[in-house]
Amino acid sequence: MTDDLNEIDATLEASGPIPRDRVVRWIEGTSDLRTLAKLYRLTDEGYSRIQPDLGMDATCALIQRYLLQCIRENVKDDEVLSRFDAAMDLHGWLRHLLSMGGNEKVLRDAATAITDLFLNSGEDVRYTLETGFLEHALETEGLRPYFEHWAADPVLRVAWEAALAWGKAHPDYIAGLVDGKND
Repeated sequence: MTDDLNEIDATLEASGPIPRDRVVRWIEGTSDLRTLAKLYRLTDEGYSRIQPDLGMDATCALIQRYLLQCIRENVKDDEVLSRFDAAMDLHGWLRHLLSMGGNEKVLRDAATAITDLFLNSGEDVRYTLETGFLEHALETEGLRPYFEHWAADPVLRVAWEAALAWGKAHPDYIAGLVDGKND
């Protein structure tokens, strides 16, 4: 693990190409949140250096795994996103996927994983998912269908109704903040 962390740190500081096989090995070989944080950063800052291209499946699997693990664990560490920041990044990531088009399967899989995390977590995680993610996801009309099944589930319905009310009252509010339209 330490060797991988040192190697990832060196790769982040370098400027040359990064072998795809090495990145895949790092992703598949860790469940450590700090290592996932570095890989998340690498796929942001150094994505174009990964040769051949890492690809959507591996990239999206890493992003989803990292963000949901941050929400689940809520580690207090400067290198790891807080629970709430991860929820906000999760929303931004889904908005990004939606805007690109053709990502229905990734969006469905993410919605399923988010639903599972909500159902299998305590109130602290549920609160963060509802207020830090779902309210804002439902501001974007195109993301609503991926979570409509919450309306039919007695455990999920209360969060769905509250988040949907927020989302309808604040259409694309967070997207506007990010894009500088709601300053």
